[in-house]
Amino acid sequence: MRNFATFFFASTLFAVILWPAVELSAYTTLGGTLPQSERSVRLYNNFADPTANDNDVEHPNFPGALGAEVAIWKACVEWSSRLYADGTGDPAQNGSLGSGGANFDTFWGGNASSVGGSNDNIMSAVTACSSGVLAYCETPISNGWRIRFCESHNWSDGPGYDVFGYCLQGVGCHEYGHALGLGHSASNPATMYPTISGSGIGQRSIYSDDIDGVQYLYGLTNSNKCEITAAVVSGDTITITGNNFSSNNNEVWFTRDSTTSSGSDPRLRVQGQSSSGGSISLTIPNGAGPGVVMVKRSGSGGDDLSNPWPSSLIELGLCDPDIYCTASANSVGGGASLVPGGSSSLSAADLSFDCYGLPANQYGIFYYGAGQSSSPFGNGVRCVAAGGVGTFRLPVLTSDAFGSVTYALDFNAAPVASGPGALTVGSTWYFQYWYRDPAAGGAFFNLSDAASATICR
Repeated sequence: MRNFATFFFASTLFAVILWPAVELSAYTTLGGTLPQSERSVRLYNNFADPTANDNDVEHPNFPGALGAEVAIWKACVEWSSRLYADGTGDPAQNGSLGSGGANFDTFWGGNASSVGGSNDNIMSAVTACSSGVLAYCETPISNGWRIRFCESHNWSDGPGYDVFGYCLQGVGCHEYGHALGLGHSASNPATMYPTISGSGIGQRSIYSDDIDGVQYLYGLTNSNKCEITAAVVSGDTITITGNNFSSNNNEVWFTRDSTTSSGSDPRLRVQGQSSSGGSISLTIPNGAGPGVVMVKRSGSGGDDLSNPWPSSLIELGLCDPDIYCTASANSVGGGASLVPGGSSSLSAADLSFDCYGLPANQYGIFYYGAGQSSSPFGNGVRCVAAGGVGTFRLPVLTSDAFGSVTYALDFNAAPVASGPGALTVGSTWYFQYWYRDPAAGGAFFNLSDAASATICR
């Protein structure tokens, strides 16, 4: 059996549990609740155990997060007012992630730059703890909290049942209950029960007594609560649909695209947004990254803040380059094939191209333009046109002994980054490889097939 610990900050540090005067359930409270402005969570990922960060498969409900990040994120959204998106992402909960049913929701703020102070709402590892303690929560509550996981124990991020040591998500879910204002429960198997047996996977999902407790503290979710049901990205615009938004003066919260300093606000907030027909459309702000969006209407109550909704800020399918045109035969075979790598996401900045089936040790270039063509050129077909802005050549390359080349676009340099050839969000470009082929005779050069790419955020 291992213990959890909760600390309450007054002028000095004491370990206390405050038992309410009249409560029929087995849960207890610590004497405070988190205001709307303190409902964010971040991670300082200083875990030394490799198993704390060995999950390298991203789930669409947790965009941009891997390892300990997604484990902590899932631990917190389990307390949400409603199912988190479609409720999937944790095999131990079978599509039911997000069980609180109270007027409480958590904003995922991504990564912090340090462990922060006792009210910076950051989870992290700590090297030394009291004997037998797995983790503890420092809880001023009314103005924030801090949670530490003891590195004297082994931590695993899951997401399945293959946990070595203790489950970061399960223990994190318990400790976050303390951050919300809950003490320990006398009910076993409640997540807030003071001890743990086994790895802690069972603590990932909150139980009826935990649900009673969070609803006691924050009130039952009501029909007037601000609610998101979908968030769709098109180009540089996000459209958020849902219920009970204000007609104007809504504030939209985005997860930032970078690590934030411990004392800073992790929310990227866009104010003054109007809703129409249950939807809010706005341009995605600079600095927004994968994570969540939330809507806050006028007011400071729990029902004035929506549930979090996952958003990668990338329109599905838009960031996948497509092959078009047909390559002509060359001196070594049926023609050169272009293969895109990465995506056409401007924020990811990882678009690259491979070209195979080339004559060995010959010069060539990737070039691109804003239009398509299908005209004879050299020994092949030119598939790229100027499209009113011109065509743009990338650096000269030399095919290797196997007849292949690779080029990663430099998103910080011209022509990709600036000028008429800049790859801006919403623009569509066409890429092709143009290469020498002396052994083929004729015009002594040829071209590959081509790829089209629409740039998304």
